[in-house]
Amino acid sequence: MEKLKVLVVDDTIVYRKILSAAVNDTGLAIAIQTASNGNLALQYLEKQAFDVVLLDVIMPGIDGLEVLDQIKISHPDIVVIMISSGGAESATNTVAALRKGALDFILKPQDGNVEENSAFLCNTLHELFLAIQAKKNGYIPAIVEKNHEIKKSYKMIPKNVELIVIAVSTGGPEALDVVLTTLPADLKQPILIVQHMPKNFTKVLATMLDKKCNLQVVEAQDGDEVSMGKVFIAPGDQHMTVAKSGGRVLIALQSTPPVHGVRPAADVLFQSVASIGRGKHILAIILTGMGRDGKLGVMEMKQSCNCYCIAQSERTCTVYGMPQAVVKAGCSDEIVDLSDISMKIEMLCRS
Repeated sequence: MEKLKVLVVDDTIVYRKILSAAVNDTGLAIAIQTASNGNLALQYLEKQAFDVVLLDVIMPGIDGLEVLDQIKISHPDIVVIMISSGGAESATNTVAALRKGALDFILKPQDGNVEENSAFLCNTLHELFLAIQAKKNGYIPAIVEKNHEIKKSYKMIPKNVELIVIAVSTGGPEALDVVLTTLPADLKQPILIVQHMPKNFTKVLATMLDKKCNLQVVEAQDGDEVSMGKVFIAPGDQHMTVAKSGGRVLIALQSTPPVHGVRPAADVLFQSVASIGRGKHILAIILTGMGRDGKLGVMEMKQSCNCYCIAQSERTCTVYGMPQAVVKAGCSDEIVDLSDISMKIEMLCRS
């Protein structure tokens, strides 16, 4: 398989070297050029073909967001992965970049063991490059969706949906923007979302979505009541669960170990819903993302609840990992294009 050609863009020589080494160590890609600023990066893109750009968010002169805009206009087939320092400004710009179509982002290591940081960068890039290669080479066969027709769910379409749960990872901010901003203000069902993101980034995401949505969108806090018509996003670096208390359903945040290497994890939320929601009508939505987070939780909800599961279609996913996992397990009741998911949610919630 031909290696991906990568352009590394960062204003510090140290990080250009660290990122280039991590790219090359994946064995799936090669850093064939580096650039110290946005103008230079755009010049290189005009002269040479690249598959991937690792793009620093905050740079002097033309920043990462401006470069991303230009790439999307002039080189729409190039995949962009943002490199974020994790500060407040960087977090805001990173989430904005993801909503503009950047594939994902990587946090710059700030301290700790050099070898461990290098291994983390290499492993993270390896997973992203695998997903890019799969998309580029059509690795995921179309027969997956065809097989799903044989595995139709044994559940009926639920009536009187009481709760909506959403799992999403890579490509999530853009997908959530499409789904949530078109939901009506009078939707009564609460929505609980697990988006794989670090601390601080989920707060920025919730704030941005809240400004565009008809529904109120918040980053969940410990003790929040799961109330009608409200959207709760699990905070980065904490698992979100639900528990009953005096006839109310409350959110509980936990710092228990990561699951599938992530915290928050959708399986943790879904399993808590399964434990308190016996017989309840639950709508589960599995959106774009790497890995299989959400599959085990959906399986448990289907055993204890009247759970109807929608998986985002492969052709509209940034990465067809999490939806594919529930489809292959026979747990999805329907495969829906991203642009149609909000309409499907409204239809099911009004039935």
